Amino acid sequence: MRGDRIPSLDGLRAISIALALLSHLLGTAGFFLPLGIIQYIAIGDLGVRVFFVISGFLITNLLLSEAAATGRIHIGRFYLRRTFRIFPPYYVFILVLAVA
Repeated sequence: MRGDRIPSLDGLRAISIALALLSHLLGTAGFFLPLGIIQYIAIGDLGVRVFFVISGFLITNLLLSEAAATGRIHIGRFYLRRTFRIFPPYYVFILVLAVA
């Protein structure tokens, strides 16, 4: 799927992350925006839900592409690719935290 990148989903993902961050910041003392009516809209919940829907769509698309190319889905290979994609930055983050 690397060549089939959907740029608009990157923008939607950024907006959903921003909504979740804004929701957390609105509860922080001293933040420049008042909590007010925004707390009743549940923007953080919306951001998280949109993010998970996008992730589900992209993962399903990867699995369907694999099924179309090979005739089957090898779930072990899928999780191995996910592991090699997620764990290296995770361990770098843990290392930076340990050093700090």
